[in-house]
Amino acid sequence: MLPEYVTLIGIIVQTIFWLAGGYAMVIRNDGSNKAIKEEIKGIQDELKTLAAVVTAMAVQGERLNNLSQRMNMIDVRMDDVVRKEGWVSGRRVVDGEYP
Repeated sequence: MLPEYVTLIGIIVQTIFWLAGGYAMVIRNDGSNKAIKEEIKGIQDELKTLAAVVTAMAVQGERLNNLSQRMNMIDVRMDDVVRKEGWVSGRRVVDGEYP
């Protein structure tokens, strides 16, 4: 009768160890999950900041493109003024063909 009790006590002790190990893993995973959650939150904040910077750079790029187009238009108009053509051409009977 003694071997049956020893086997039963061994199974109970083994079950307690398994439960303690599982509980320890849950506690350990909970701590690492909190750390990972904080890291993810930090990464999300950095991504929001990066998105704001990228948006500002895109707006600045668009402004530079518009400024470049304006400068090109002014250059073309000044070329027309130098050649006496365009919006300051004066009165001509036939524009562009005869002096």
